[in-house]
Amino acid sequence: MLNTPFSVLRDSVSTSVCIKIFKDRRCAIMAHIFKSKLLQLELSLFTNVDNFNPARLQKSATEAYPLHNRPRGNSDTDSVTYYQTRIQQREDVPPIWVVYQNKQYTLLDGSHRIVASYIEGNLHIHAYVISL
Repeated sequence: MLNTPFSVLRDSVSTSVCIKIFKDRRCAIMAHIFKSKLLQLELSLFTNVDNFNPARLQKSATEAYPLHNRPRGNSDTDSVTYYQTRIQQREDVPPIWVVYQNKQYTLLDGSHRIVASYIEGNLHIHAYVISL
């Protein structure tokens, strides 16, 4: 699994256009570059984030993504396990991306990193927050 900062950024931009936060890729890219800040967010915040299912916050990858509820098949659990290993080995994990508007957060990229961080007992996660 290779998640470079650019591939994570690309995925976040794509999601932000797909869910109509931005009208096009150009606007999304500009906001990602010029309106984002790297912050630490409390993981408890993700019990109430638009488009993140808080039922995913479980004790293991297979509980978070049960066999009957894996949108991306086994890659869901594989991704969580990959990030768990990186966290355990104190390796870099790319920050997630969220938008903050109208006093509400919307996740753009990073659900597997959120789940992995939760499983590993972290209280915070690094996030690029785009404020609109």
